[in-house]
Amino acid sequence: MDAGLAAVLGALAGSVATIGASVATGWSARAQTRTVARAEHLRQRRDARQAVYEELITAAHAHSDLTKLLLAPTPEDFSDLDRLRILPAGMDLVTVIRESKGLHENVKKISTRVQLAGPKEVSAAAALVDKRSREVYAVLAVMRVPVTLPGMPSLSDQWRDGATRFCNFMEAVDDFSERARVALDNDGTKD
Repeated sequence: MDAGLAAVLGALAGSVATIGASVATGWSARAQTRTVARAEHLRQRRDARQAVYEELITAAHAHSDLTKLLLAPTPEDFSDLDRLRILPAGMDLVTVIRESKGLHENVKKISTRVQLAGPKEVSAAAALVDKRSREVYAVLAVMRVPVTLPGMPSLSDQWRDGATRFCNFMEAVDDFSERARVALDNDGTKD
């Protein structure tokens, strides 16, 4: 092989190596850019989810703070509500029911936002919080009229049912909180 051909082949080999290195560098930079963009997207998504998850937990606790009166001793009749000091200060049952309705509507609105934010497990847990919140409001709403209609359970029976529904509501809130925590801990590398 003569020296000229060796020089040409050497230059060609150097060019191929340089082009190969450039392609590899470009591919690596592109992959790194994608990784950074995905990480930023996940961070923004996580931050938005965390904010709406916190809103739902706060709204659910506001509703539970008002309705925890259902855990009080079971009243025999409506006069027991005042005698046992079950109702929050300055509120009668009608006011508690009205406030409960507003607090439930807030839970429902925020729950819808959580369901849109996902993921699936958290969305399902948020829907259950909404359902249980509605059940607590509904059991109170039935108590609105202090007249017992034929076939209607007694106030003490309704109250016991309300205590059960309240406990179910708090279990749903706790389950949602745990699922939300797990979802927020997911860094995108888990399924």
